[in-house]
Amino acid sequence: MRTALAAATIQLAALVWTLVLLIDATPLETAPALLVGLGILSMSTVALIGMVAVGGRWAHRLALIDIGFMALLAMIRPIDVVWVVGVATTAAALAALLSPVVTSSIRKLPSASGPPPRAITPPLILLAAPALLGFLGNGSEPWALLIVGLGAPNVAWIYSRVITGGLLAIRLIWPAIAIALAPWMSLSAGIASVSTAVAVLVLSWHKSVKASYHPPREVGTTFPIPPELTPREVLDAAEIDDRGRPK
Repeated sequence: MRTALAAATIQLAALVWTLVLLIDATPLETAPALLVGLGILSMSTVALIGMVAVGGRWAHRLALIDIGFMALLAMIRPIDVVWVVGVATTAAALAALLSPVVTSSIRKLPSASGPPPRAITPPLILLAAPALLGFLGNGSEPWALLIVGLGAPNVAWIYSRVITGGLLAIRLIWPAIAIALAPWMSLSAGIASVSTAVAVLVLSWHKSVKASYHPPREVGTTFPIPPELTPREVLDAAEIDDRGRPK
């Protein structure tokens, strides 16, 4: 319970900064501000669930990256009352994430039963993409910025839920759109869009990603066990003797 409450501080900080952007998005334009708010909110939600449900190292790291985006937002915004509240909640979230209450619940080694890190990284990059594009998006065509930025977390969700077409979307569709629409963005946002697309493209074509999305299936086989090798309790339960005949 203490771990959940401590980890939840990042969700509170994300909600506060989203409210700050709704009140006054300065110096961000409308579309970039929307992407920044969506990005920090979606990252905090996924990180919170990952830390509380499975104690994932990836979730803890994602939360720290989210804190970094919040700190960046604090640096570029004018100082006012809501700015003070945002900084205070961000500092509290950082302290909670680094406290023993949270760090003690985080796995020290990767889960033996979970997907490999290479399969987890692409959707995490897509979750961070909206905030990254939002911070660099001033001067971009809003429609191009929003298509790429809003598409990223949706593709991450389709892939993580193993919905039909998710592997194709993360391997080809979103990277192709992000590269194709880069010319309609500002120079910095365009570079970020292409770089993110290339990173997702390279990582998602690793064989472990396909294996995680479509686990290999083998046809099972059965072999008869001689009655004399069968445990007595199994024979008694089946009501047969040690020669396989009904009692």
